[in-house]
Amino acid sequence: MSTEDEFTVELVYAALREVWAADDAAYPVAAAKREFDTTAKPEALELCAKLVRAFVKEATARACEAARVEGDRAVDGTHLERVLPQLLLDFAS
Repeated sequence: MSTEDEFTVELVYAALREVWAADDAAYPVAAAKREFDTTAKPEALELCAKLVRAFVKEATARACEAARVEGDRAVDGTHLERVLPQLLLDFAS
């Protein structure tokens, strides 16, 4: 299964809805004052899905490289933890 199959627009939209629901629970006064339901346009969701795909591909590649440099035959969470700070900075700029 390819990454494109795993990160569908529907999956990304479901994740965004979860975050929006958590924000509403954390800030009920702000949510009550809002006059509209939080949603996103299809074009924006497609771009978010592309961003998630790119982020995951790059995180995987960097974690694999970190494992290779250390001589490990498998990638584990520690490899991802090591590359994640720089990856986040790279995606932020």
